[in-house]
Parts: sequence; structure tokens; C-alpha cells
Amino acid sequence: MFRSVFWVPAILVAMAIGVAGCSTQEPTPALPVVTVVTATMNVTAGIEVIARLPLPDGFAPSPDYPPMWLQGGKEVAVAGTLKDHAMVIGYGGDGYQTARVIAQDGGIGAPDGAIVDLAPSPDGMMLALAVVSAKDHRLDVVVRELISAGAATPVSNFDGDFESASIAWLSNFTIPLALRAGELKLKTPADASETTARLPAAPPLSASSGLYTIGISGAVTTGYTNLNCKMSKLNWSPKGNFAVGAGDAAAPPIVIDREKESCERINAKAPIRVLDWSSDSKAFLYQETNPIIGTGIYRYDIASHAVRLVAISSGAAVFISDDQVLALGNGTLTFRKAQYGPDEALPTEVALSNPDGSETDVQRIGFEVTPASLVASRMTYTHETDSAAIATVSPMPTGPARHIVIYSVASKRAFLVAFGAVRGVATMSWSPQGHYLAIADGDASSSALTIMAPPH
Repeated sequence: MFRSVFWVPAILVAMAIGVAGCSTQEPTPALPVVTVVTATMNVTAGIEVIARLPLPDGFAPSPDYPPMWLQGGKEVAVAGTLKDHAMVIGYGGDGYQTARVIAQDGGIGAPDGAIVDLAPSPDGMMLALAVVSAKDHRLDVVVRELISAGAATPVSNFDGDFESASIAWLSNFTIPLALRAGELKLKTPADASETTARLPAAPPLSASSGLYTIGISGAVTTGYTNLNCKMSKLNWSPKGNFAVGAGDAAAPPIVIDREKESCERINAKAPIRVLDWSSDSKAFLYQETNPIIGTGIYRYDIASHAVRLVAISSGAAVFISDDQVLALGNGTLTFRKAQYGPDEALPTEVALSNPDGSETDVQRIGFEVTPASLVASRMTYTHETDSAAIATVSPMPTGPARHIVIYSVASKRAFLVAFGAVRGVATMSWSPQGHYLAIADGDASSSALTIMAPPH
């Protein structure tokens, strides 16, 4: 696992935290002057802020959907809830100052239903929605063309009631939809005779559980694959040949092989969270989210089905190449230590490791975490600038504080770009060119979308 390199005292803020694996000198960073505030964090002085956009009153960003870069980066969309109704808001135009509602429960995209899942197309020109109508016992697949101001278009529908629905894109014109139908519960009227009570009720006609593939290039086509496993939220590989089912209370985590039309169970407690795929689709990283002994990040190899531990009690790891993984954690942390000392402060480290688990580099990035807070850490990486954005929480005398740090893999330097008291969520995503970072943070009391140009 991680190996310690040198000690640096925990600090709240730093203009730039130099991290060199064999240095013996401790940096003395200057405290920055706060100039811009997101919904919950102060932005480090000197960081170029492209836009700071307050989200509507009462709007709570979703922890499950980071900001979505649409139309080649011309628009940024945030998914969340407003008064318990799902909503997707887009910001585009000059300085991203023009706002519009892209989809919402009871409105565009779902006039008579509720949005249960959504996904932007690979080119960012369309948004696919899975919309449930409880009244009509139906699920619609709706596509919103984002360059047009027109209404969203239903392209396919499935009769029945469903426990789980997961939508994505395999290409700019192919939508995979995973459905798990609700179990039929027979009800017998109280005044029914004994003979009548023994007869099963006639089930309504409904779509079957399984994987559907919807083609929208020209005439709409729908293919069906009956897999011998329960569907749950799917995360697709870059090539679209594999998918990972996160699992839930009624379904175990699985790996789906679309070409072989088969699925295999993952030996992990549901639900898991897929963190990243290798670009060749041969391996993925996942986090066990249940607070049990063994919680951590693992690497799963598709061909061998081998599972290898990457980091203990962490939620932040990415592939920076098909072979190398960058992960956040601490080299002294063990499962026992995480279980019996969840609030013990530890220095934060990033490690670059190979497929066999051997570290090639370990660096400290200048503040402390606890095993309990490390679980909630997040990381997103852009190949364009070889940089990772890391969000984690540190113990402070005034309460937990969230830090967002940019780590340059090439220069091995970390830059603190935002910090503040923990409130609500903070999700992040890089622009298509990797120059801008979008942060959606806050909760229903106040939230914002901030777009910045961090150092690399």
C-alpha cells in the first residue's frame, strides 16, 4: 500500500503546496486572501474564477451527478432537486450567465412523470432521461436535444412498474436501459370465496427485466438482452462492452459482458461505487460504501476476475493510464486502525501505483484527514492537463472543513483552490479541454455553480 515519505504539518490553506518525495525541508506556505466564495467554500486568492452562479433558492445539487459539460463545453448543467422534484438547470452563453431549465419533474422532459435517471450523450449534444409515470404504470425514455429550445421527445416506452432503471449512452445514437421489474404482489379481496382466493390474479402486461438497447439514428430500434441477474444502477466501460451493476438492497453487484450476454457477481457488499475505468475497458476501480471492516477501494481485472486492494478507507482514486492508478490515502492506515480509530488524524498522501500494487511514487499534500472523513473523499482526473481534482474533509478546531486540491501528476505539486466548512455536497468535473473545473456545492439552504481555471 502507501509508504510514508516525509512529514508536513497540517495546514488549513496554502497557495501552492510543493510535494517532493525525498525533500527534508518543510514548506512554510503563505495564507491566501479570500476573494470569491462558492456556496460553502472560499476560493484561494489568485485562482481565476470564470463564473460564480447562485443556483435557485431551495435547489439542492445531487451527489450522484457531477456538473455536466454540454455542447462542447459551451454549457454546464447541474442536476438536483427543488421542493422534492428533480430538475436539471443549464448555464451557457457569455460567461455562462444564461440559465435555462433543461428538464424537470412535471415540466419539460417529464410533464406527467418523475425523472429517475439521466445521462448526457458522449458529444454533449443530447440528454437522455428515464421518466416514470406512476399513474400510467409506464417508463418513458426521453431525449432532449440541447441545441434546440423545443420540447424533449419520448423515443421509447415500457409498460409496468419498475424497482430500478438505469440509463446511459454507448455512442451518440445508442442508449442502453437496464430495467428491474417490480415483483408482482397478489391481492385478494376480503369478500373473496376460498376457491377464488386460491387463483392467482392476472398480471398486467409489462416489460421484462433485463438490458434494452435503443437506437435513435433514423428509425428508433429497440433490442433486448435477457440476463440471468438482477439489474441495478449500471456504470459502463469506455468501449461499451462491459458494465458494472452497483447493486442495492435487492440486487448484488455484478459485471455484465454485453458481447457474451452474461453477467458475473462481484464478491462485495452492495452497493458499490464505480470510481473509474481504464481507457482500454480492461479494469475498473470501485469503492465499497458500507461502513464495514474491509471498506476501501479495489481494482477489478475483467479478464482474470482478480481483485486487488488499492486504498483503505478512501473514496478517491482514478486511472491516469491503463496501468497506473492515482489514489488518496495514508500509508500507515490498516483496516483495524480504520475500524478502531475512525477519528484519528492522519497526514494525507497520494500514491501512484502499478497493476501489481507496487507504488512508484508517494507524496504528501499538506493537510490531515481521518479514516471516517477519508471515505467521503472524491477525485476526478483530466488527461488533457494531467491533473487531478481532489475533494476531501479535514478535522479542524471549528469543525470539519472541506478542501479541494489540484494535483499535477507531472510536476508532483498540489494547489489548494477552495476550502470551507462542510455543508451539503461538493461535486466536481473537468471541462472537455481540461482547462476549467466546475464545482456544484451546497444544499437547499443555498447552493452555487462555480467555474474556475485552476493552476496545473
